[in-house]
Formats: sequence, C-alpha cells, structure tokens
Amino acid sequence: MSIKGTIMKELKPLQRHLELAGCLNLRELGGYETTEGKQIKWRTLLRSDSLHCLPPSSQQQLINYGIKTIIDLRSPFELETAEYAFSNRAEIKYFNLPLVEENHRNIIESIKDQTLLELNRFFLEERAHTIKTVLETIATQQIPVIIHCAVGKDRTGIITALLLAMAGVPITTIAEDYHLSERHLAPLYDRMRSKAVREGFTHLLESPPQTIIDTFTYLDRDYGGVNNYLKNIGLNLEISDRLKMMLTKEK
Repeated sequence: MSIKGTIMKELKPLQRHLELAGCLNLRELGGYETTEGKQIKWRTLLRSDSLHCLPPSSQQQLINYGIKTIIDLRSPFELETAEYAFSNRAEIKYFNLPLVEENHRNIIESIKDQTLLELNRFFLEERAHTIKTVLETIATQQIPVIIHCAVGKDRTGIITALLLAMAGVPITTIAEDYHLSERHLAPLYDRMRSKAVREGFTHLLESPPQTIIDTFTYLDRDYGGVNNYLKNIGLNLEISDRLKMMLTKEK
C-alpha cells in the first residue's frame, strides 16, 4: 500500500512487540496461556504508550491491523498538549477514561513519592469506579482494543493485569509482561534518567515483576482474589464472563 509515494510496512501478526513509528511500547497480549488450557486471542487486546506522536502512516497501520477501540487512560491535562487524530477518526471508537486525578497537571510530580505497589493500590482503591467503567467499556465495544496511557506501564499495566488475571493468565506471566515495558521504554528513560535522579523518581522508570506479584498478593489478602475485587467494585458477573469469552480461546 502506498502513502505519499512510499511503501508502508504492515504490522506483523502474532508478534508480541509491534514496532511502530511514533511509539515505543505497543504490545500484543495475544498468545498468553491460561490455567484453564486456553490462550488469549491475538488481535484482541493490545497495550501501548501514548499514540499522540504517530505519523499518518502509523495511524493507517493500526487501522489496517484492525484496531476498533482505543481506551486512553491519560488525564485531560495530558491531552491538552498531546492530543491525537484518532479521537476524530470514524473507523475507531475513542474513549478518554482518566485513571489519575484530573487536577494533576504534572503526573510525575503527583506520584513520585509513592512506590509502584502503592501506586497500584491507589488505582485499585481510589480509582475503582474508573476501573469498573474501563472494563465495562471494553466489554461493550468492538475488538481489537488498545489500552494506553503516557508510557503504557503503570496505568495501562493495572488494567491489563486485571484483564489477564480475570481471563486466567498466571500471575507470573502477567508480571513478566509488565516487566517488558522496562526494555521497550529504555530509549525514553535513558533521556530522562539524569532528571529522575535529580528529582527523586528513578523508581518510576522501573517495572519489576515483583510489583505485580505484590499487587495480586494484596488483592488475595484484602479481597480474596481478583474476581472478588471486581465483584466488590460492582462489576457485573455478566460483564466479567463477556470479557473472558472475548479474550480467550481454546489452544
């Protein structure tokens, strides 16, 4: 396919990390196996860093890949300087569902004194209503769906972790998937590191697997597991079942 006289590459199917000009951390969640002998469907659920830097050719690649829905977890303040064209594309349904308080203009400044586990607990406790809305939105929209925030690590990470756990993916696998962000975001974090050291947020440039393991230990201890947590925040069992059917297939 030709765009402005150049041959546009297509995103490769059945590939974990999808190389796309304009973003670093676009990843497929397909192929992960569940404890019930199934696997997550390919071309169903993807996670990413922000899409606001995508050139038109990359936008078209996502459309060609079949993307139908985008869930943007960034705050309205982030959108002020980093809006993107997909919010106006008829081919894709776009939802902005902020997972951080809307009045936090500087996201890093608002969370830099928290550990990554504390950040996840904040999402789970203080943003439970938004988590419920995100999951309900995904369950009622067309797939494939991309979930993203600014770098696609923590806000995106807690939502995708809940979805994968609900579908039966082992926690160790979810933790390994979370850790992949550290590798793919390295070019960005290398540029930020001196500032992070100076301002005290180097821990936010990490994605250790133990963070996810500790997060689910917390859910087990305080709620009796992820499914009980989702029930506690008001997620209908029908929605949970629909998400599980949407995400999984027999191997």
